[in-house]
Amino acid sequence: MSDLIDVLTSTGLRTGETISRKEAHRLGKYHRAIHLYLFNSKKEILLQKRASTVDQDPDVFTISVLGHVDAGEFSSATVKREVEEELGIDTSQLKFDFLFSFFQEAFVSETYIERQFSDVYVAYADLDLDFIKFDHSEVSEIKFVPFESFLEMVSDKSSGLAPVYKDECRDLVYFLGKSSVGKVRA
Repeated sequence: MSDLIDVLTSTGLRTGETISRKEAHRLGKYHRAIHLYLFNSKKEILLQKRASTVDQDPDVFTISVLGHVDAGEFSSATVKREVEEELGIDTSQLKFDFLFSFFQEAFVSETYIERQFSDVYVAYADLDLDFIKFDHSEVSEIKFVPFESFLEMVSDKSSGLAPVYKDECRDLVYFLGKSSVGKVRA
């Protein structure tokens, strides 16, 4: 894992500048991350509860996997790296489908400004939660929930889900419903 990420233009292109993730957020620099929605054949989505020690959204549930794209890295490599780092899952048997990119800007605090392009991916796997060896420094719990329940969590501010997925999920539902990507694989 690199300590540096690429600074992007307001349209998502690399500027040639690299800085630390912490500095990118402190300065409000544009950068790229990945969001992975991992489903099983029951149409349940894997959620992770973030550890209390992480700098954004501690102790709340988020999507299956998320992470920053390292300097010089492509998001397709990042999604595999993050699945292995956060969940300890061998990605050689998984197929990741890129769905879309999504830009989000949020002023979390004086020292944490999010200007992030998120490349959104989906994958399918029937995983036994007992065999997932997640990184306890980043994740405190994992669970599968029905996708319909997840969508309810997105619109309920008291659900314990990080509040950043509402707009992204609108497009996620569209893409899953309109493409062959949304067909759960056996």
